Amino acid sequence: MFNNSVHGKILCKNCHLNLDVIPHNDAKKVDCSTKCHVKEPSRDVEFSHGNLYAEVNESIHGKGTPGNPKTFSEDMPGCTDCHLNTVYKPVQGFDQQPGISRDTLRRCISCHTEAEWATRYYQHFAHRLHRSKTALETAKLCLNCHQDEQMMARHNLPATSNYKDTFHWKGVLYNDKNAPDCISCHAPIGYSVHSLKSMHDPQSPVHRTNLQSTCASADSTQQCHPGAVESFATGKIHQTEAGFDEKVAAFVKGEPILDGVDFLERRKRYESIIESEGVDTTSLDATERFQRKIYLLVKYVYTLLITVVIGGMLIHQLMDFYRTIKNRKNH
Repeated sequence: MFNNSVHGKILCKNCHLNLDVIPHNDAKKVDCSTKCHVKEPSRDVEFSHGNLYAEVNESIHGKGTPGNPKTFSEDMPGCTDCHLNTVYKPVQGFDQQPGISRDTLRRCISCHTEAEWATRYYQHFAHRLHRSKTALETAKLCLNCHQDEQMMARHNLPATSNYKDTFHWKGVLYNDKNAPDCISCHAPIGYSVHSLKSMHDPQSPVHRTNLQSTCASADSTQQCHPGAVESFATGKIHQTEAGFDEKVAAFVKGEPILDGVDFLERRKRYESIIESEGVDTTSLDATERFQRKIYLLVKYVYTLLITVVIGGMLIHQLMDFYRTIKNRKNH
């Protein structure tokens, strides 16, 4: 499995440094920013992920420098939190059949006569034509951190667990190819997923000045909202004040839940006003007195309807039973 993975041709000690002693009790933690000691074929130089590592470190997910780490840098994701040494996906040939397209590979080997090398790089090239993760895998990966209320509170961000209450999530969950995941909005075509920026940064695709273009997704393979106007993009995607079950539970327990506290307090006060008996209405303002009157009116009408309907049905059944018994006696 390792040999057929993305890193299958790289020696263990090229990433896990200090493997000179057995047992390997002096090995250092893998540093993805170091050179990989593999020749990059287009330039014949040692390949490195250093440029991407630097991009991530300057993004909102960066940990900062050793001398100047970000606050709560331990919350920030490392390379392996998002990337795994995945086995090459089955390559889709031009005939859309799984497995390597033998016809294409035949033409590779005509010049690159070493079959192993040609097969390896054909797999690599074709693998990159696939999405690295499905929309569902991407959404779940992001939610691993972003639905954590306490972690997001440390960074003054709203938790996005309510993404699963949106229509976007339903499309992703049921494998709609046109459904957007997190990357579709936060790093669409033209933006780098390694350089994610704050929504308050004018260069972010989810900044208010760019949202209309992001929602329209004109240059994307997805067709989301091509007719989106400026007002369309003003709606909230990650609502935080809707009072979902988790927030209600957290509020009852006295746990911090960021936004939504005022909403829940107002709702709790409203419910106590309309449901409690013997409320001193003089302490209520005009709006609350009106709400209580409407609630009591609906409650009485509903009670009356239930009484009439259920009572009438019961009387009807009793009369029908009486008639049935009487008819049996007569015949």
